[in-house]
Amino acid sequence: MSDHSIAIVPKKSVYDNNETKAEEILEWLISKDIVKPELSDCILSFEKGYAVSDGAKQIVNFPDYLPFDLLSNGLEIITGKEVFHAGESGMEECICSNCNENIAHEEWTFIDEWFMGAGDKSVCPLCNVMFDIHELKMKPQWGFSDLGFKFWNWPMFKTGFIEEFQDRLKCEVVVVRQHI
Repeated sequence: MSDHSIAIVPKKSVYDNNETKAEEILEWLISKDIVKPELSDCILSFEKGYAVSDGAKQIVNFPDYLPFDLLSNGLEIITGKEVFHAGESGMEECICSNCNENIAHEEWTFIDEWFMGAGDKSVCPLCNVMFDIHELKMKPQWGFSDLGFKFWNWPMFKTGFIEEFQDRLKCEVVVVRQHI
């Protein structure tokens, strides 16, 4: 069996006060008993995360598939700039919002440009026009932000949970499924 994650990522490259917002979201998840309040070795990282808890059964479509019996079963909170990618699933399609061409099979310098930049902008390798990285139409979905919430080995979330997460972040989000 291989591991996977589901990340909830704001559609903002730079989220104002991202560490404060990360703490607010964590407190909310703890208050609903979705994750345990103490840090533990429950994620695929050198860092520690917050293990799955019983309240998680209320927010997923298939509660019987929650990873209570797995070592990697927790929430990882990311507060540094990151490309939230699909892992082994790669990138099948990446449509530029300007030229409507698929740039997935081009050199991915546009991702490097975004990562090294200070905002949401990058340049299409085909039309050479600047675009907002969050306007790319991608399959599978990727995310670009300095804030993200990655749930290791959890089943799909209920739509209502994603909507509530989005309301608490006060911006649109993307859901990134990674398989490693």
